[in-house]
Amino acid sequence: MLRKLFYILVYLFFTACSGEQEIKIPDNVLSKDKMAQVMLDLHLMEASMNLTGGNPNKIDLPGSSVPLNIDVLKKNNITKKQFDDSFSFYTNNPELLSEVYQKVLNELSKMQAEVSNKK
Repeated sequence: MLRKLFYILVYLFFTACSGEQEIKIPDNVLSKDKMAQVMLDLHLMEASMNLTGGNPNKIDLPGSSVPLNIDVLKKNNITKKQFDDSFSFYTNNPELLSEVYQKVLNELSKMQAEVSNKK
């Protein structure tokens, strides 16, 4: 009996310690896809404002179905609290934040390719 218990405990120890544990995203936090979309919109808005001296109405970016002068939070149908909670969660979980930014970079690369193909 003790031998069985020992093997069970050893098995549980190794299965608990092996491999990466998946981090559960809380209900009040945006999904990785949604967070990536919001971050993409924020970066596009910031880039637009930098290029136009603060007026995002002067530039039309490819792939943007909504004019950049529309508030990013409203466009994505989220509240500031949802964004703040999500941003805090992802910055405290760098491996997930990295996944979010990989999605952002992939989308920016697609947009860049569209612009290059139109030239």
